[in-house]
Amino acid sequence: MRRAAVVAAIAWALALGVPGAAIAQDAAEAVITGVVAHGADPGSFDPTALLVSLDVLEGVSPLAQLSTRPAADGTFTFTVAPAPTRTYFLSVEHQGARYSASRRADTLDDPVTLTVFDATNDPGVLRFDTYTVLVTGALGDDGIVEVLERVAVSNDSDTTLVPDFDAEGPAMLGFLRFGLPSGAYNLDVRSDLVGGEVLEVDLGFALTTPVPPTRGEPHEFEFVYRLDYDGSAIDLSRTMRFGAASFRFVAPVDVARPASPRLVDLGAAEFDGRLLRLLEGEDIAPGERIELTLSGLPTPSLRARLQRQVGDVYLRFVVPGLVASAMLGLLVVGLARRRRASAAEGTSAAERRAALLAEVGALEARRRDGSVSDRSHEAERAALKQALVALELEERLDR
Repeated sequence: MRRAAVVAAIAWALALGVPGAAIAQDAAEAVITGVVAHGADPGSFDPTALLVSLDVLEGVSPLAQLSTRPAADGTFTFTVAPAPTRTYFLSVEHQGARYSASRRADTLDDPVTLTVFDATNDPGVLRFDTYTVLVTGALGDDGIVEVLERVAVSNDSDTTLVPDFDAEGPAMLGFLRFGLPSGAYNLDVRSDLVGGEVLEVDLGFALTTPVPPTRGEPHEFEFVYRLDYDGSAIDLSRTMRFGAASFRFVAPVDVARPASPRLVDLGAAEFDGRLLRLLEGEDIAPGERIELTLSGLPTPSLRARLQRQVGDVYLRFVVPGLVASAMLGLLVVGLARRRRASAAEGTSAAERRAALLAEVGALEARRRDGSVSDRSHEAERAALKQALVALELEERLDR
């Protein structure tokens, strides 16, 4: 009975001229609805001047890209084919900053709100809430210490900080910047913001990522780097361009001891099975330099210190020189023995040279007629050449 009804429905659809493919397509389509809204001044905002983009990703590979302009009230729609393996990434750009949201197949029915803000080039809208410097470990033989830093940054204004690449004056003053100790390398930066680049600046780095208002939830930044050290102490001091409401300096007690005249030592406490020493301070002023030192680091062994001090010079010159000296010593001893044996046998140097040259000639003849392999030829030729050099040196020593 049900089968007959289905057949009848299909026949009725065909009679109306509706292809079966269209029926399947309609059943597989979904509509994404959304709105572009201004977070501060909706009265003077014109959403029709913006372009909303939709990027469909299959896993990590781009599958399709669509775009549309919102209506006067900011609303927009996209019709898509849902699939559980796809991500639907929506974005809009306003005054140099991009705002985005994403949906999966099971959340396509949830309306999307893209909230935009006007731009500012004034980094004074940013506030560093917490700043943590955490020493994660040290390798004594390699003389390497690894440091992880976590920063919570708030923007309580109604504007988005957008870096001004054309600004006059000191470089990158309009950027979000972080200071680093001198000599930091292997820098890896992560944050909850999308896009942007990491730019190296004097004693630190800057981000080109726009920083929108936080509205109660600060932006999180995390970066890790390494430093080389000699001895048992290292300087982690830096200038806090934005200051910080709260600053923490943490190190495992089995790695090193942290110290700072600006911070209060709160002692050691266990965290995840590891004993950590915590130093803490408040109200770090913008532009203030904070002194941070680590002492008691694991000391490199004597061998590691020598390798680090002499480096390539040791490997390129000292070691070959020692080997050459040893070989020369063995050669002199061998020549002395050979001179004594030759004197006893009554064989002159000229006769031995003639014999060696004859062997060279015979070897080349064997090579031409193919009675010796290339490998054997090279080995015998090298041995005969060495013997001729030794004979020449022996003659010079006898003069």
